[in-house]
Order: sequence, then C-alpha cells, then structure tokens
Amino acid sequence: MGWTTSAIFLVIAISLTIAIGIGRLSRRPPAALALPKPDQLSPESSQEALNAELHQTQLACQMARESEQFKAGFLARTAHELRSPLSSVMSLQQLVLSDLCEDPAEERETVAQAYAAAQKLLSLLDKLIAVSKTVYGSEPLKLKPVSLEDLLMEVESLLMLPAQNRRQQLILEYPDPDLQVMADPIWLRQVLVSLIDTPMRLMQEGRITVTPQVKADRLSIQITDERPATFWQESLDLLQQLSDPQPVDSLSDQPSGGLSLLTSQMVLEQMGGGLELVSVPSAADPTTQIRCFLPLVQPS
Repeated sequence: MGWTTSAIFLVIAISLTIAIGIGRLSRRPPAALALPKPDQLSPESSQEALNAELHQTQLACQMARESEQFKAGFLARTAHELRSPLSSVMSLQQLVLSDLCEDPAEERETVAQAYAAAQKLLSLLDKLIAVSKTVYGSEPLKLKPVSLEDLLMEVESLLMLPAQNRRQQLILEYPDPDLQVMADPIWLRQVLVSLIDTPMRLMQEGRITVTPQVKADRLSIQITDERPATFWQESLDLLQQLSDPQPVDSLSDQPSGGLSLLTSQMVLEQMGGGLELVSVPSAADPTTQIRCFLPLVQPS
C-alpha cells in the first residue's frame, strides 16, 4: 500500500510541474509596444497609445486567467487517466492479501495482472515526466527540418504489422518527397504513433487513413479512423479544455485516452503547431477525424 500512496503523490507532483510550466509560458505578456513618450504625443495620439497599452494589459490578464483554469482542468484529467490502472493494482493486490485465490496458479495470475496494470501506470508516468521536461524547458525540443515522407515511412513500419494482426487497414498517403516540416523528429514520430495506435487498440476491425495536406504555410495531417463512438462519451470536448477548460465533476473508472491527446497537443504546440478534433462518430458519419498541423519549411 505504501507504493500506491507514493504513486499518488508522484502523479500530483508531475501534474503540477506541467501545469506550472505551461502557466509560466502562457503568462508571458505580448511583446511590448514601442510607445513614444507622452510629451511627444498629441492628445489624439496619446489616447491611442493608452488604448493600445490597455489592450496589451487585458490580453496578459486573459492569458493568466486561462492559465489558472488550465491547471485545474489538467490536474483533474491527469488524475482521471491514472486512476484506472492504480485502482486495478490495488484491487488485484487485495485479492491476494485476502486469500481469495483458490490455488497458487490463480494467485500467480492475479499478481501478473497487477504487474501489467503497474506497467501501464508507469508508462503514463513516463510520458508525463517527458512532456513536463519539454514544457518546463529542462529538455527543450530539438527543432529542425524533417522530411515528412521519411517520417511517415517509419510510422508505417512500426504500425503496419500490428494493424494486419488485428485485421485492420492502415492507409498512409505520402506527400511530395521534398516536403519538410519544422519539428523534433523523435517527438513527432511518437505523437503520430500515439494518434494512430490509440484507435487501433479500440477497434475490432476497420480502416485508419493518414492524409497529409498543405495549407498555406503549414502542413496538416488528418487521421481518420473507425473507433467506437463510446470513446468520446467523456472526451468530446477534451481538446477544447486547453483554451476553455471546464471542471470535471464526475469521473468513471474507465480511462478515456484523453491524457494522450492532451500531451500530444502540448508537444505539437511546442513545435509551433497544434491538434484539433475535426469530427466524432455520428449517425451520418461513423468516423473520427483528428488533425494535427505543423509549420512548413519554406524552400530557399
């Protein structure tokens, strides 16, 4: 039981570290305006300068308020995501401690299940630690021009076999070979693998399509899949929580996968991009569409 208590405190500490780090970044006011001295201005120009400075102050205040809202929402979501594997570890341990297993073989199986749940919890904690280091600045991203075609080929080599084993179709459309994005290649690969692997684990069968598209000075990568609609029962407005977070009043014991979406969005924002939820399953369209975007490297 001591281990689970320590894990809870570790979860809270990591979540607060990420929230505080992002809070510090988002509280930075916009660049100061180069305003002339008051005695050099006419009455009309002086009023315009005061209005501009007031607008700048209002923006900084709004950013600070959104930062405080984000901290509460992110901590609640983090606790929710880690609650399920932690509850599994505790309940399985309780079976063994209460001598409810019929024989040593069943007891060993119960311990194995508890170990698997602990590994899942550890994986989530590792992801939180890694993201907190990038956001806080202790391990900043290494941004450089990245060939999108080469990166998608790596993603396909990692996920094609698991998709075939699950009787799923994984279709990746390749862009122009000369197309490059400004990104950290390791983190971008992890984000794309996570965005594709999540629906793969939720689907019994079906199709997942990855479609890159150039729009103005940025590149969007749309991922369309056929995950069950029940996945979005709690996570429908999840991505909007970064800009308009709402308090979480009731949480089920089932993980929603929202933490993976939130961490992916934070990493993409550190690269100058973002993540948006385009659509969720409906009667007219049973697919989920998620789009991530990144800045393009302009040819010299």
